[in-house]
Amino acid sequence: MKYDLTKKPTRGAQRTLTAFSTTMYQLLSQKAFEQISVNEICELSNFPRATFYNYFDDKYDLVNYCWYILTQEIHLDDVKKITPDLNLTPKQALSIFFDRVYQLFTTHSQLLTNILKNNSLNSPMVLNFTDFVRANMREIIHNCLDFSAVPVPLDLIADHYSNTVLLVLEWTFVRRADVTLAEAHQYLEYLLKY
Repeated sequence: MKYDLTKKPTRGAQRTLTAFSTTMYQLLSQKAFEQISVNEICELSNFPRATFYNYFDDKYDLVNYCWYILTQEIHLDDVKKITPDLNLTPKQALSIFFDRVYQLFTTHSQLLTNILKNNSLNSPMVLNFTDFVRANMREIIHNCLDFSAVPVPLDLIADHYSNTVLLVLEWTFVRRADVTLAEAHQYLEYLLKY
């Protein structure tokens, strides 16, 4: 991404970023990601292409920014900070992360439903999202949890945990199994055997 997200954005930059991300969410709810063009994004958000390219390299960069916004909504940085500070067990840390992602999916269930209507589970856009979530979970597991007493490679544990969390989320929100948060925790606990 061309725009530096580590610094506080100006009001104008925030307004521009919000317009582009809102437009992307709107378009993803209406059509497949592959059918969305930068011209269409710019037209609907009322910004010229030059402005778009001041912030993003391409539409893939914008969709990654949309995922970044979602991580801000679940306060992922807080999870990364508090986990080592509170000496949480892997189960407790994973539970905090899972609760926040579950709440995010619940809050945005209509948007997710619309996106999945137009983008299949194996589409590049959905795979990009699951890869993004998986990478963030792996980072939490690598940097925040202590598995030193376990005789299994940390990468294998990180893959197993992140894949299992995604499986439970898919079962709950994509397959519409009407699973409550408590039931989802039971499934997660059983599948991870912790």
